[in-house]
Formats: sequence, structure tokens, C-alpha cells
Amino acid sequence: MGLAVGLLALMNLAGEAVRPPFDSTHTWLGDADLPRPIFRALELVSAVTLLWHAARPIRLAWARLGGAIVLGIGALLAALDVATFYGVLARGAIHGPAFVPASLVVLVCLGALAANVATDRTERPRWTLGRAAVCAAVTAASFVAMPLLLMVTLGPTRYERRADCAIVLGARVWDDGTPSLALSDRVDEAIWLHQQGLVRAIVMSGAIDEHNGISEPAVMRARAVAAGVPEASVILDEEGVTSSWTARNGALLMRRHGFSRAIAVTHYYHEPRVKMLFERAGVAVYTVPARMSRRLLKEPWFIVREVLAYWHSFLFQ
Repeated sequence: MGLAVGLLALMNLAGEAVRPPFDSTHTWLGDADLPRPIFRALELVSAVTLLWHAARPIRLAWARLGGAIVLGIGALLAALDVATFYGVLARGAIHGPAFVPASLVVLVCLGALAANVATDRTERPRWTLGRAAVCAAVTAASFVAMPLLLMVTLGPTRYERRADCAIVLGARVWDDGTPSLALSDRVDEAIWLHQQGLVRAIVMSGAIDEHNGISEPAVMRARAVAAGVPEASVILDEEGVTSSWTARNGALLMRRHGFSRAIAVTHYYHEPRVKMLFERAGVAVYTVPARMSRRLLKEPWFIVREVLAYWHSFLFQ
């Protein structure tokens, strides 16, 4: 697990150096109120400590103590985010079935790793093919667990706030022009936000189906207008072919219309990746998952696909 966390920290630092804005550390630790250079230095020391500790015991007492302290600082930042989360939850400012923030799991993991680094001087067994395979499997499982953790904590939590607009991510439209269940649920959630006065505009983002020529955003707009949303309040983005394109196009549309804050509306398993992409596009976004009128038949497959898509987006988008 420590190896996976160390590799994640290194990838985050490398991405921020090569292609900013890339940083996603705040997803796990919260918005740390530290100067960026200091935060980056702490992240680098944590990564080196965890990779060193995974390979062999840290014999140098000062290095072992220093690494444990830095990991402890990370645990402290996660604890502050946990306190913030429960404070906001107690005020009724957020809602949802997931009452455990991801930062609570991070707090436990970093605390355990800090204690392990501080006390463990046991010599590692020699590297064999079997040990390498086990290490690779556990590391891969940790990487799979990371987006899954966000899907069951951040994903279902409703961060309902006043915002300038809701940005709805498209889904399939059937050949007869009717929206799929997933698309209907997303549009209906945005309609509800508009009816509650939380947003004054809705951006319908999707693509024009290359097989049947039907525009997802046009179908979404028709459903919203039929429910009483003024047509002038609906903005179409027919180039939202992927989640990444929706984030980039959404940022451009928001600047064009003078919007500063948005609510991203999609399904819970999709929300963590969408939030990351919007933040990289420079958009301050809250997440409100679509309430499902019934469970999607392909939901398990969508979750598996989203794990892979999360890491693809993390590295390349």
C-alpha cells in the first residue's frame, strides 16, 4: 500500500511539473492551507520515504524519524479535512448516503504508514519472482481501490449549493429519439436543481450520435423544456464527445457567459473523474449525483470501466 501511495505522489508531482494544472492531492487530503512549495516538498519527502521503506528498511534514524513525521503531517491534514466534512454535514450543507469521507480512510492509512516507518527495521526478504508478483498484485489492487473509494464516498454525496449553472454530462439516446434511463435521470436532476433555484442555467453536454444523427444535447433540452425550464436557460454543447471535452467546453462556455461556479450532474461513479477534469480545466465545480429512478442494468460494468477511465484521465487528460 505504501508503494502505491508513494508512486501516486510521484506521478502527481511529475504531472504538475510537466503539465499543470495536474495536482489532485487535495482530493485525498482536502484543501491544505499551506504554501505550494512547502506542500510539494512534503509530498516529495513522503514519496521518497514510502518507496525507500517498501524496498528496504530505513536504517538512518534521522531519515526514518523525518519520513514518519512528514507522513504524520499528511495524516494531520487528512484529519482536518475529516473535521471540516463532519462540520459541514452537521450543518446540513451536504447530503447523501456516504457519511465517511475519503480523507478518513487516508488518515488511517497515513497514520499506519507513519507508525510503520518509525518502528520497522526488519530486514526485507530477498526479492524473488514470487515476492515481486505479490508486491505488484497488492500495488495494483491499491490503485484499483483508490477510485473505488472516491466512488463510494465523494460520488454519492450531494454538494448542493447555489451556482451559476448545472453542467449535465450526456449519455445514450435510443434510435427512436428517446433518452436512455441514465440520461433521463441526469437531466431530471438538473431540472430539480433549476426548480429549487440553485442554478439559473443548465448546460447540456453531449455528442451527435454518428450512427443515427441524433443530438444528445437537443434531446436533453427538449426534456428540460417540457418540464418547465425556459428554453433561454438551456445552453447546448454538442461537442461534449468525452468527459474531458465536456470539461474543456464547459470552461469555455462559463467564461463566455460570465459564470464562475458550476454543479456537475452525472452518476455517482462518474463524479470523481468529472470533478478532477473540471478542476484541471479551471472550473470551480460542485458534484450532485443523479438520483436513479432504478438501478442501471450495466452498473457493475460502468464501475469497472470507470476505474480504468479514472487512471487514463489522471495520466493523460
